[in-house]
Amino acid sequence: MSLTNNAGPVKRRYESPRRVAMRRQTRRAIVEAAARLFAERGYVGTSFDAIAEAAGVGRATVFAHFPTKAGLLKTAYDVTLVGDDEPIPLPQRPESIAVRAERDARAFLAGYAAIVTGVARRVSPIYEAIRGAAHADPEAADVWRQVGAERRIGGANIVASIVDRGGLRPGADPERAADLVFALVDPGLYHLLVRERGWGHEAFTAWLAATLQRELVPD
Repeated sequence: MSLTNNAGPVKRRYESPRRVAMRRQTRRAIVEAAARLFAERGYVGTSFDAIAEAAGVGRATVFAHFPTKAGLLKTAYDVTLVGDDEPIPLPQRPESIAVRAERDARAFLAGYAAIVTGVARRVSPIYEAIRGAAHADPEAADVWRQVGAERRIGGANIVASIVDRGGLRPGADPERAADLVFALVDPGLYHLLVRERGWGHEAFTAWLAATLQRELVPD
């Protein structure tokens, strides 16, 4: 395979900044409408027509941005997770960077718990919609597995951060510790205890921080 291009320079289609901004605004409207409807009506009960109407666009426009409903579901989850459509992953956000700068393991976990519950407050409704959809639609089930895999990687990264700070409880198995983080920061647990059982956001955050500290680092 040649590493050179003998066909000459490739001409790229020019798009004005205004047109790019309009496309992004339309995409944002579609994603926001989809996230809201998925949370309210469920995945199966939300049609492309309903999303188009809620976003104020045509059905063809929704398909142009998101050819599959499952792809739109995952994008709606990802955008809700970080809180906007900026192409900046959660670990690269200022609040995450500030928490990672904390070298004390217990303080690190307290900061992490605050970020996690802030995320869960936003994402738990659509997270529950994905959980429910996984039992009814194979493509939604794929999204559910992908979300779970991403969360489990996140749990392993948190345990690695604790180890790096010399704080993991002696004798603790890192794999089981990662499983524990994976379970405790499940947005479904926030949904159950805060939205259904009425714990309150601050009470749940304090409980999560204390539980992570108790289970993962020495007294």
